[in-house]
Amino acid sequence: MYPNRIIANRTLALVFMLLVCGSAAIGYSQKRVPPIEVPFEFVANQIIVQVKIAGNGPYSMLLDTDTDPSAIDIAIARELGLGLDSRRFPASGGGTEANLVQLTRLPTVELGGMIAKDVPAGAIDLTKLAAKLERPIHGVLGYSFLRDRIIQIDYPNSKIRFFTEFPYAGIQNQPNTVNKIAMPFRYDDGVLIDSVFINGQKLKATLDTGSSETFALTPEAVAILGLDEEAQNATVEKAVGYNGEYESKSGLLKSVRIGRLSVDSAPAALWAAGTGHDKKKFQVNIGNGFFKDYLLTFDFHGKMVVFESVD
Repeated sequence: MYPNRIIANRTLALVFMLLVCGSAAIGYSQKRVPPIEVPFEFVANQIIVQVKIAGNGPYSMLLDTDTDPSAIDIAIARELGLGLDSRRFPASGGGTEANLVQLTRLPTVELGGMIAKDVPAGAIDLTKLAAKLERPIHGVLGYSFLRDRIIQIDYPNSKIRFFTEFPYAGIQNQPNTVNKIAMPFRYDDGVLIDSVFINGQKLKATLDTGSSETFALTPEAVAILGLDEEAQNATVEKAVGYNGEYESKSGLLKSVRIGRLSVDSAPAALWAAGTGHDKKKFQVNIGNGFFKDYLLTFDFHGKMVVFESVD
């Protein structure tokens, strides 16, 4: 009887040791990995990062959630000896000219400690975009680079962070507050959300980190909101997209609501027909002019975006 008790006690002790060690191992495996942090320049409401392509560079590139695939200036693509598809396709985006794209792949993209391999890209002439910003722009990091990543843009501190785990775990089950809101999105030629109200009218929006605007309305949205006369009489401004220069009208929106975030008397660009913004899958473009006061976190794998006020 006693020997059996000793064996049983030893067995219990062994089980206890395994549980303790197992718990320690689980705790260690669940320890959060620090994010990779990269600085950026904020120039004319555009995010510019320094990137190495195939070990060369650095090159100045924009960060744009509304571009897919990523892009590289055609001259840099040739300089690097990248293979270019012989076919040429018209670029989509703002502008009244025709800018052609050749498909290619970036062997490696190095952004700080973040390294991506074999990234699809379009080789395109970016000289007019660079001229508008008055500095060289060698490419654009778009969805083909961002997909399946968790990225946080800290506008107030000019930092980009890449996380291995979503830093707001469980937030989708918590009520939104004025300082922090989370909402699901879908990706369809842009980060699309449905819960945007302009002047009380529900519209679809794209969250566009490649836009310097605060808000911009497509021709469809201008018509829906009955702003045609205002757009016709508004001040004309010059803008540049992938397809060159185009005219944009300057307007003012009575109210904008995104979840529990609300803005009154918000400036907006009113896009005219024929400027590359027709037949979009959204009616409202939300850009860096609005984002710049927030921590903006995209979980591209889980399709969740979080706005967090840093006030």
